[in-house]
Amino acid sequence: MSLWAVDSIASQPQVSIVRWKVLEIDDGTRHFVGADERDFSGRVSSAIEIFDRTTMCGRTLSGRVYQLVGGPGRSDDADYVWHHWCVVNEVKTFTDVTPQLLAGVADDSRR
Repeated sequence: MSLWAVDSIASQPQVSIVRWKVLEIDDGTRHFVGADERDFSGRVSSAIEIFDRTTMCGRTLSGRVYQLVGGPGRSDDADYVWHHWCVVNEVKTFTDVTPQLLAGVADDSRR
């Protein structure tokens, strides 16, 4: 597998991802990790700023909107991208917070 740059926000302002999860890194930011619904390539978002559990839609720090499709899951491609993203961003630890996010336990700044 290889990594490549994603389209600009202007050309792709919204992405729908499947087999997704939400991971929180050691600095407290949360990120969508999943497979792009169009081609199943792995995706990792910038930090989540707003998330609406009703619509399953969230906006990230970059301004891109992520639509979560179906239930949470796992993607080998997404895990591969996540691993490399963590190396590049010097992430030492992370936690899967998907259950808390879906249960509405997330604090107001991340909803």
